[in-house]
Amino acid sequence: MRNCTPILAGLLLLALPACSLPPAEVQAGLALLSIDGDVGYVEGSSNASIDQDAESAFGLGDTKGSPYIRGQLDLGMPVITVSAFSFEDEGQGVLDADFGSLSTGLAVNSTLEMQALKAAISFDIGLGPVSISPGIAVDYFDLSIEATNGLTTEQVDLNGPLPLGFLRATVDFGTLGAFVEAGYVAADVDEVEGEMLDVEAQLVYRPWSALELFAGYRLMHLELDGVIDNDTVDSDLTISGLIFGGGLKF
Repeated sequence: MRNCTPILAGLLLLALPACSLPPAEVQAGLALLSIDGDVGYVEGSSNASIDQDAESAFGLGDTKGSPYIRGQLDLGMPVITVSAFSFEDEGQGVLDADFGSLSTGLAVNSTLEMQALKAAISFDIGLGPVSISPGIAVDYFDLSIEATNGLTTEQVDLNGPLPLGFLRATVDFGTLGAFVEAGYVAADVDEVEGEMLDVEAQLVYRPWSALELFAGYRLMHLELDGVIDNDTVDSDLTISGLIFGGGLKF
């Protein structure tokens, strides 16, 4: 399992001004995530890809524990936020349709790996204890789905950065706080149509000024349909679940 901590630490350090230390928050916890949706893969670009259910065809969908981290720097008007998680799942299924060179009806062992990093810059508009923060974000994802029948192995790799329109709503009463943030983009580039929705929400309790405990929810929905590396891929996948943990506020 990849470690997201160096990525987060590096981005936060790059954002620090040389002459001062702005208010910051760092969180770490556990995400209980599962995957749902469909994926299809056909060799070549002349045939339509047939979606297959992630649970029945690949045996994926169980809830798995995954590391989750988040950091935030308040630079005055702009606020920089970075969060990341790593997710893995595996299972056994029976293909509903051809998956590359693997034929319909074959029993397969499947593995899914996903690393996701979101960085956002937003601008707080304060309304008493409530603030609304529009901005922009970038989601970098690295998704790999592998299926094998023991003799033949096929793998689909989807990765890259996606820029998102971004909005966060926050309420802060000192001891208790909460936020909901969402990023979204839909694009049609060359032979690929794509859509991503990234939603994150937390309820935060601060027993002391420097210590916080949180519980929340994370959802990432990804749709990609088109020709990638001369093969046809059609994915409609959602990774979602609860997050728990603690953090420090400086």
